[in-house]
Amino acid sequence: MDAYEDAASVRAEAWPARLAVADGATESAFAKEWAERLTRGVVEQGASTPESLRRAVPDWQAQWRAAVRARAEEGPWYVGAKAAEGAFATLLGLSLRADGRWRAVSVGDGCLFRVRDGAPVRSWPFGAADAFTNRPALVPSRPGQTLPTPEATSGSWSAGDVFVLATDAVAAWLLAPESSVGPAAAAAWDETQFRRAVEQGRTKETLRNDDATLLIMRIAETPDAGPEASPAPPNRS
Repeated sequence: MDAYEDAASVRAEAWPARLAVADGATESAFAKEWAERLTRGVVEQGASTPESLRRAVPDWQAQWRAAVRARAEEGPWYVGAKAAEGAFATLLGLSLRADGRWRAVSVGDGCLFRVRDGAPVRSWPFGAADAFTNRPALVPSRPGQTLPTPEATSGSWSAGDVFVLATDAVAAWLLAPESSVGPAAAAAWDETQFRRAVEQGRTKETLRNDDATLLIMRIAETPDAGPEASPAPPNRS
């Protein structure tokens, strides 16, 4: 748990339903706290477009600084120095409306999969495992650093659709041709199955030994009753 720096948040009790995953950059200080602030912000404030994300990030940066200031001051000098450099994280957010529309926003290499009738129908913003690199775009916690241009997409959903959000290691694994699993299989997992699949993937070396986070939203039959969220908690290592 001490090494886990991903984050995931979900709001499924009312429309619009909102989900987000983030991956804190290991080389930065308090990256997990920054990833958590980002996912909570998307879910609480509905920042699911590039414009709304740009407007929200300055407030989140101020909240992150206030949250880590005391911890940085109490720690060794190098912790404070590292915290002054700021934290970084990727971010992927999804919002689903009761009228059947959805939209997503992304900075970095989180990946969204849409599954219908047991088959993947979309992978965004990446469609192949070799698209992932070691230098993804990152949301900075320091106000003076530039926010990379967020990517955005939208579409419509139908009852029975499943949306899968994954951080980079899991996303690349689900897209890899040599992997025995894929987005459709992942859409049906529960927590136990996810953990077992992660262990097997690491053993077979088809899954990179990194933080692994998967968040699943299964759309209920009756939209007016609210969506049914079924998050698979992250594997922590």
